[in-house]
Parts: sequence; C-alpha cells; structure tokens
Amino acid sequence: MTDTVGNFVRITRLIRAPRQTVYNAWLDPKIRTQWWCASPEMKPGVCTIDPTPGGKYRVGMIAPDGNEHIVVGEFIELDPHNKLSFTWTWESNPDFGGNTLVTIELFDATFKDEPATELLLTHERLTQPLERSDHTTGWLGCLKSLGKFYADQANG
Repeated sequence: MTDTVGNFVRITRLIRAPRQTVYNAWLDPKIRTQWWCASPEMKPGVCTIDPTPGGKYRVGMIAPDGNEHIVVGEFIELDPHNKLSFTWTWESNPDFGGNTLVTIELFDATFKDEPATELLLTHERLTQPLERSDHTTGWLGCLKSLGKFYADQANG
C-alpha cells in the first residue's frame, strides 16, 4: 500500500526477515550499505550512523553518473525492534524535502510460515507535490532493495 494524500508519504511492505533483523538493517552501517539504493542502477555510498536518540546519521547512494546523493539527519526515537524516527534533509539540496520526519514502524508477520516483518514507513512534512512524488519513488526503490536483500538471503 502507498498513500500520498496530504503532506506525507505512507508505504507498507512485507520484508522476509524478523523484526529485529529489519530494525538492525536501518542502524548497522555494514548491513545498510548492502541494500541502501533507490534503484538497481545505484549503489550504496557513505554510511555513518550513531544509533542513539539525538545521534546523527549520514547515508548516501551513488547514481550511475557518479554523483552521490547524501541524506543527513538525527534520530528522534529508537524503540528497539518496533519503531525508529529520524529527521531527513538532503545534504546537497536542503530545501527539497528538508527538515522532514521519517518514521519506520515494524510489526510481526509471516511469509510462507517463516517470520517476516510488516514495515510501515511514514515520511511527513513534505509540503510540495514534487517532494511527495520524488520521495515516494525513492522510498519504493529503497524498500524494494531491502526486501530483495532479505529475499535473496532466504533463498540462499
């Protein structure tokens, strides 16, 4: 499900991994750099994360043209294995969707009788239609990459 009504984007995805595993995928730089891409043509870039309330992060993805798109922010809430929220600002274009808020909520689920996670992503304070549209496209790509990362692991 994807919802872009109002000043937010909301996306739900099923990830083939337990909640703890999915939660850690957002906070562990070694794991994040294995899946953090908005499209298959991109590759992960810089990744520094201080996973504490008030801790900062800086993560990037490298486009095919070599340009690195870096987002920075601060963790607002960290509820282990359940929820995390963080501010969001593009380093190179802080006025585009800048100073917005992303919340990731995780719920137990199953996939073919195996533990899985229902992930609910909400990106708030996106006041312009183009911000919502572009961030929806990016989030859909990133969540697809995360899902593929764990599906590939499950399939061995």
